[in-house]
Amino acid sequence: MDASKDPFLGRKIRGYRLEELCGRGSMTATYRARTRELWLCPEVLITIILVPHTLPRHIRRKFSERFERKGEQLITLRHTHLFPLYGYGEQEGVFYHVLPLFSGETLASRLRQQKPWTPQEVLTVLNPVADLLDFIHEQGQAYQYLNPNDVLILQNAEVQLIDFGLMQILSKKGLEEGSSSNSSYEHLKSVTDNFMSPPEYLAPEIIRGADGDFRSDIYSLGIMLFEMLSGRPPFTGGNYVEIARKHIFEPLPSLHEIAPHIPVALELVINHALHRSPERRFQSARALVTAYTHVLNDRLYAPKQVYISQAIEKIRTLAGPSTPSPMQLSAPQPSSNVVSGKLNPMHAQTVYGASGDDFTHLSATQEQPALVRGVYTPPPQPALESPVIPSPQEPILQQDFPEPVSPYQQEMQATPVSPRLPYQEDVPDETLLLQWVSSPNARNLHKISRLCRNKPGATPQLPERMKSKPSSGGLL
Repeated sequence: MDASKDPFLGRKIRGYRLEELCGRGSMTATYRARTRELWLCPEVLITIILVPHTLPRHIRRKFSERFERKGEQLITLRHTHLFPLYGYGEQEGVFYHVLPLFSGETLASRLRQQKPWTPQEVLTVLNPVADLLDFIHEQGQAYQYLNPNDVLILQNAEVQLIDFGLMQILSKKGLEEGSSSNSSYEHLKSVTDNFMSPPEYLAPEIIRGADGDFRSDIYSLGIMLFEMLSGRPPFTGGNYVEIARKHIFEPLPSLHEIAPHIPVALELVINHALHRSPERRFQSARALVTAYTHVLNDRLYAPKQVYISQAIEKIRTLAGPSTPSPMQLSAPQPSSNVVSGKLNPMHAQTVYGASGDDFTHLSATQEQPALVRGVYTPPPQPALESPVIPSPQEPILQQDFPEPVSPYQQEMQATPVSPRLPYQEDVPDETLLLQWVSSPNARNLHKISRLCRNKPGATPQLPERMKSKPSSGGLL
């Protein structure tokens, strides 16, 4: 508006002269005002409520009563994060609020510059706003129309809420009895016949026409968190009514899909605050902050997608040189030493066994390992016999619990006694045989029996090349 056409510039209100227009909206206009009176602050902000002159007299009287009643409540409220109200009043039909000067910007302005915010940066706004909301709720009041334009970020990084109670003063609801139905959304309009508050932050119950309470503030705070984390509010549209209806009829979009860097657990916290039913939301702003900080402290972040093949390749790289590919076995050539046998019915393939460097057909019933198309098939393991446990009436004897037999003893018992000693290749050291020839005692005989894989007590036979050597009763 042109300064020459502004009806309030240069006007004196409560000892202050309105010298500069700071901001103007559809319902209010804020001016910088100065005074020379020593008992007053030299500079303040004065907000003029733009009540239309065409407002009927009975409605204007009700509005004046509401303005006076709400002003008495607001001027006594003091909190660290609440922008204070210095005074209020009506002068020559002009309703005004007196506020202190400040230097900063609103959260709405910051969101246009910085989007999205990190979860840790959100806490710088969430903590003070939650503290103030809990304080207001303890006084039996509610903000009802909370939005980023009401959050003031000062230059010293302090966060305060402004315009508390202003929307309740300007609301058309309650001034005209039975004026309109809720279907036309007239209850969302002010006395200036304009919609109050941005529709992106309205709670569903307020849109339906109910009176908002502390749970409505939790919903509006959840919408602000959603926008700070993702860069945009969850519901947008072409006009006011379209956006408002989405809060009631459309599902909430996924925060994690919009901003993949946001943990899924944090999305669940925001969704809990944005539940369509007020009873299902957080019942206090501090409960919301507690859940939010719990997610950040425990670092419950959604795992990143890692393909299995990439993970396996990384493990191979860290483990060392790459593993060679399995050796392809060629088909065996027919030979005379083929042993026919019954194949495993589970595999209609040829079964091979390793014998030196050659592959020879083996029977599938033999107790030897087999390779089925290059895949190792272990031999069947014999079932372990459980020890015999005597009845309680019989005495427990030592023989009832046989001592366990080692695999070596089982092999010794299963190996038949060789009719002769093995030749030189099977005897690792001939010195032991010479000791037995010179001194045939039980100790040397036991050692030779073990080497020759004979049963203990069997007398081995010497090789022919050793029989011709005479015995001198000692070492040769």
